[in-house]
Amino acid sequence: MIDIIGDIHGHANKLELLLQKLGYELKDGAFAHATRKVVFVGDYIDRGPKIRETLKIVNAMVDIKNAIALMGNHEYNALCYHFQETEGGHLRKHLIKNIIQHYETLKQFQNKQNEYEEYVDWFKTLPLFYEIETFRAVHAC
Repeated sequence: MIDIIGDIHGHANKLELLLQKLGYELKDGAFAHATRKVVFVGDYIDRGPKIRETLKIVNAMVDIKNAIALMGNHEYNALCYHFQETEGGHLRKHLIKNIIQHYETLKQFQNKQNEYEEYVDWFKTLPLFYEIETFRAVHAC
């Protein structure tokens, strides 16, 4: 069985409640299920009150191979916001609308630059889709 969860947007408490409702239990710092796995289809960041906690939950489940995490447009935007163009500036311009979209994430990582950069590096490893014989999952296309 595969559970598909998307667009968490930093709502770690709701994610924990959902995982518990689906029968996942917290063991050794990660949610696990004896017979099920989660495919997270992106958008872990921006907006919600617990972005760092959300990333920790998803990352821990991926680490124990009880979940697959895909890249959403918000993780892609964060990568582009973070990395600079060779000619100067950033791949995602630091326009007001882009700053506002990513503000909550940046605020929650205030004074935690190394942790933020570790997650940005993790975002670079996230696949765009997950496909097996019976289905394909992708955030948006």
